[in-house]
Amino acid sequence: MLAHLLSLPLVLGAPAPAAPSEAEVEDPGAGEGDEGEGGAAEDGSEDTPSEFGELEPAPETRDPLDSASGGYGAVAPLPTETEAFESDGAGAPPVVEAPAAKRNNKTGFQEPEDYGPFFEPEPVSEVVFPGDAHRPDRNQPFASVAGGTFCFVEDSSCKAALIADADIGVGLNIITTDRGFDVPYTQLRVRGGLTIRPIPLAKKRWHPWGIGLVANWSIASSSITATNQDPEDPNVGVVETDPIQTYRILLINQLWLSQKRNALHLDFSLGAGNSSVLDFPGRYWGTTAEVGVGFGGWGGLYFGGDFFDGDTRVVLGLRGHGIVTGPMIALIVLGLVAGGVAL
Repeated sequence: MLAHLLSLPLVLGAPAPAAPSEAEVEDPGAGEGDEGEGGAAEDGSEDTPSEFGELEPAPETRDPLDSASGGYGAVAPLPTETEAFESDGAGAPPVVEAPAAKRNNKTGFQEPEDYGPFFEPEPVSEVVFPGDAHRPDRNQPFASVAGGTFCFVEDSSCKAALIADADIGVGLNIITTDRGFDVPYTQLRVRGGLTIRPIPLAKKRWHPWGIGLVANWSIASSSITATNQDPEDPNVGVVETDPIQTYRILLINQLWLSQKRNALHLDFSLGAGNSSVLDFPGRYWGTTAEVGVGFGGWGGLYFGGDFFDGDTRVVLGLRGHGIVTGPMIALIVLGLVAGGVAL
């Protein structure tokens, strides 16, 4: 009976050992470290908890390959203007509002303002004479009245101007018939007239166009005529005519190239002329035309021609205002008279 009781535990089996808790689970390498420190932990003993608690890895919230997340090759974003002001403690930058555009309540057609290089105002000069600040006419054209309403010397800001000049020119007298020879041609001319600027007069604003009427008188070198066509004596019948005197009246169109004082301007003239032709008796009418460039009203260059039946004269000349050329011409004439030359 006692033997059966003693064999009962062997039949039922020994109880299974309890499973260790998570706290009792040790790192396999922990034993080696403990043995190196001087003492091995006994089986079944519990580890002392860490002073800082359990260490856990931080969760991955960003992709390290993303350049915006600070990975390799990332570019740090620059602070905006608002963030820069806020970091300095000055607050956001002030907001400047643009002024509201003025509304034009006018209706109907409106003439556009003139624009282009001719209408640009005169630029500020880098050279200023000290005396200009004390001149009473520094803002007015030279030799003008009523603020440039009328000028005795042409200028870009004049509304009306007087033309009074003299010129000399050289060219060629071309005979288009068999009654003469082509010879060099020289000319002395005086000119007078009036130009007006319609748009500045009417609308009180600058405009490059002007129109006017001029008349001139010239005395020029003689022509060489040949009335005898005898081949044995070609010099028979060759006659030098009297000096050629011509009267002209022309309509002039002006185009000023800028608003500067003494600015350049182009002159286009077309009209009629009255002159002697070769050795024919009397005087004849023909066509005259001229193209010139002027330096304000003080001087200029021109190229013109007179076209008569059988007689053409082309000339290139240089002219100057009467204020300058008048005394010079007077001295020349006085010298000729004093020398005994009959005029």
